[in-house]
Amino acid sequence: MPGVATSPFAVMLLAATAVGLAHLRWPGVLPLMVFVPLCLLAALVLPKVQVQLLFGYVVLWVAGLALAGHEDMALPALVLLGSMALMYGVASSRAHHGVHAFAGDRMLSDLRDRLFRMGDIPALPVGWRAERAFASAHGESFAGDFNVTVLDQEAGRLEMVLADVSGKGQHAGTRALVLGGVMSGLLGSAPSEQVLSMSNSFLDRERWDEGFATAVHVRIDLDTGEAVIASAGHPAAAHYDAGSGRWTSVDGGRGPALGVVARASFPETRIRLDPGDALVVCTDGVIESRRCTLDDGVDWMLGTAEASLVHGLPGLADQLVRHGRAGVDDDRAAVVLWRE
Repeated sequence: MPGVATSPFAVMLLAATAVGLAHLRWPGVLPLMVFVPLCLLAALVLPKVQVQLLFGYVVLWVAGLALAGHEDMALPALVLLGSMALMYGVASSRAHHGVHAFAGDRMLSDLRDRLFRMGDIPALPVGWRAERAFASAHGESFAGDFNVTVLDQEAGRLEMVLADVSGKGQHAGTRALVLGGVMSGLLGSAPSEQVLSMSNSFLDRERWDEGFATAVHVRIDLDTGEAVIASAGHPAAAHYDAGSGRWTSVDGGRGPALGVVARASFPETRIRLDPGDALVVCTDGVIESRRCTLDDGVDWMLGTAEASLVHGLPGLADQLVRHGRAGVDDDRAAVVLWRE
């Protein structure tokens, strides 16, 4: 094998030899399990073929020591071989995904962080403010809820999608990474009225096994306050009208969830955000639970939003997510935008 003489494989082969000889000489001082750290290191850093060779070499040492007549070798040998089988599974997984030790975890973490940054709400013009909050089911590192935001400063337009991929945890999170990348490319480049239909076409082509997503698309003219909202099977937005002093659901019709119906249409609802008005969008984990109806959840959200007006809207997104009706059993996300 080219380069073996100076490779980590050669060093570990020599280390295995030293461990075997040391155990042969001092079996009471150095037990057979001394091979375990070496095998674990090999499983984490060596290519799969070299792991196979090193593990085979260790097995030969175990067989040789057994033939040498060492007593009480059966149990330590079984534990060692069982541990090696698990470690070989780790090496096989690394080889299958084509990543080095711990690189897969770092890659997923990096992608997760990039997805979260896609939703960063940039500094808005004077008179506008926005906050967002997210929580994953059972505190896992990955979630199926995400948002993507684009601010066109020249046109004075804010465009945002809040989406919820079916499922929860890491499996939903990896699919959210894919859909988030698609939506990030569409926002600001595709015609606004086609963002949801093009996302739907993408999911229809992908045909995910568990595959659908809900989403709400919001675009706001920051000069006039005109807002256009389109929903794909997503919970209704909530609008606060400072003139009437009331919160109401913005539910002027919605299309199906993304990835369910090919060539679906997504009706748009238009509202106006005047000074003092606010808009709240959230995922179903905020308003749905097994213990209450959807109407109860919507009423709770509107009541919470109403109560927040006493001390101001900052912190409302976090409050909705922390006390969401689904609790820790589902991912939760909320975005609050208001005009001062």
